[in-house]
Amino acid sequence: MGMYEELCKNILKVIGGRDNIESASHCATRLRLTLKDLSIVGDDNDIKCIKGVLGLVKINKSYQIIIGPGVESVFLEFVNIAGIQNNTSTNQTDKNKPIEKDNKKEEIESSTAKKHYITAIVDFISGSFMPVLPIIVAGGLISAILVCCTTFFGADPNSGTYLVLNSIYVGAFTYLPIYVGYNTAKKLNISPMLGSLLGAVLVSNSISGVEGLDFFGIGITTVNYAQSVLPAMLGVLFMSFVYRPLDAHLPTEIKFVMVPVITMIITVPITLIAIGPIATWIGNILATATLWLNTNLGGLSVAIISALLPLILFSGTGGCWYPAIFASFAANGFEGFVMTGLLSANLAIGGAACAVSLKLKNKENKSLALSTGITAIFGITEPAIYGVLIRWKKAFIASIIASSIAGLFAGMMNVVEYVFSSPSIISIIAFANPDGSLNNLIMAIITMVIAFVAGLIITLLMNVKEESTIIETDE
Repeated sequence: MGMYEELCKNILKVIGGRDNIESASHCATRLRLTLKDLSIVGDDNDIKCIKGVLGLVKINKSYQIIIGPGVESVFLEFVNIAGIQNNTSTNQTDKNKPIEKDNKKEEIESSTAKKHYITAIVDFISGSFMPVLPIIVAGGLISAILVCCTTFFGADPNSGTYLVLNSIYVGAFTYLPIYVGYNTAKKLNISPMLGSLLGAVLVSNSISGVEGLDFFGIGITTVNYAQSVLPAMLGVLFMSFVYRPLDAHLPTEIKFVMVPVITMIITVPITLIAIGPIATWIGNILATATLWLNTNLGGLSVAIISALLPLILFSGTGGCWYPAIFASFAANGFEGFVMTGLLSANLAIGGAACAVSLKLKNKENKSLALSTGITAIFGITEPAIYGVLIRWKKAFIASIIASSIAGLFAGMMNVVEYVFSSPSIISIIAFANPDGSLNNLIMAIITMVIAFVAGLIITLLMNVKEESTIIETDE
């Protein structure tokens, strides 16, 4: 932890100190801070110049500081130094000021621009789901490995070893609503345990997939909530509107008992009767839409999303795709649009960054480009994007072109991912077809080669120079 102490202290100093932090969280590569007063925050370059910071994305009061793969360790050190709780609000409002007034003020401010609503939606989805990704990646890759072991090496699916390892996959995906509920509640600054309880209700044997249920005579639609994302997310969002008034107005003497009881009595029936089925319906539409695009537009659809993904990753709005991705996995057993495009984008970005390393002479710049290029090949692209590609813009353009070329090939070959994982050289096994056929996996490997080589060659053909201009990322 000590190795990140200076980095965290410098960040804390520039953003105006601990008292200026409203909330703190992190995703795969970013330290995400929501600040109270932007007027006391230092210049953007003061943050970008801190050693260990690769870039900065500002969205309203949200400061997304690009750290790279070590962001979780940085986050833990940061909250320790700042004296705040992990992934939670630190907003210390006046106890005499009604909470409703502050919320109303925020709503008025956010309604002044349409952009604020879009930003809030993206931030809500990303903040609710991003912390769950390690669980999903672990479960998904273990499942893919087990498929390969049984298909190609004759492993016994009834052996104790197989069953123990497969339980990791089952635990990750079957109980996904519990994890999503927990993190959504943390994102909304209400009790995360109640959020996880709602998720547990959704996947319980007495609810999920059970027919003929009703609540006081009102019929409950039969839905299998295992592996779902939106029902728990939207259910907890509704829960927040029940929880907050109760927490604010009930007497302290009975709050501990009555807030959770009343919250769950109201939230669970409404979620099961209305929110859950509607969220499932929305998820099915998203899954059908992505499958339609992939089927009817073929390679062109994947080429388009592949070209857009470097820009989407740069903007930090990639999280908004997760509901559609998981809806497709749940409905079809695979995803062949966004994740296939991401396979092309990740390797193209890696190839472009490695090419920049070959073109530069400055040892520090060469080292940065090479290390971030390798990191991109392993599925983490933001260090390459913010540390290299936005400084050498021609390489960014090259990565977009290369990604679209590889995406076109992948789309024409109908390449799909069968278990969720950030597509990379080490997770390519996620493209192995559970039926034992090798065609999809081979086409995915060829896609990676095309993307990386195209990114490398196109960047080398462009006149990348040592001098660079940093693109401002303020929004």
